[in-house]
Amino acid sequence: MAASAPSGSLFLDRLHDEASMSKRPTAALSLAVMLLAACQRPEPNPWFGLWSLRAEDAKGDPETLVYRDAGNAAMRMESVEARSIIVTRFDGAPSPDTGPKGAGNTLAVKATSPTSYRWTFSVAGKPFVQGENTLAADRQSFTEVSWLVEKPGDKVTLVYERQ
Repeated sequence: MAASAPSGSLFLDRLHDEASMSKRPTAALSLAVMLLAACQRPEPNPWFGLWSLRAEDAKGDPETLVYRDAGNAAMRMESVEARSIIVTRFDGAPSPDTGPKGAGNTLAVKATSPTSYRWTFSVAGKPFVQGENTLAADRQSFTEVSWLVEKPGDKVTLVYERQ
């Protein structure tokens, strides 16, 4: 004769408790993993922020840049004083200047690393200025080295500071 399970609700209660206990760690672990995944955000683009041309480089002609997320891996670049607005994807393709004074101007930006990019500013489809921007190790400033396309030997170096 086969052994029969004890009858009564005490056995069922114990069986239910053991089943619940064995599921709790799995449920708790699953919940913890989901919470961690939800809380983790990708590292923000190191270029995002408010930048001002260093006073000694501005020589009385300030420049303020606002770089922020434009969605779909793009960055919105705004030059406040020049009233220029360009959205770039760092892919080297020319992007139009949609600011009120930017008709016919484009900027092509190509990432060379997470902390540097090369660019070409064109007027009416013709390259005019080229340069390279590189973030400092502390990410509190970046250096822009630029030159007129027709005078590549005459380089200008400017520093922008995070505000």
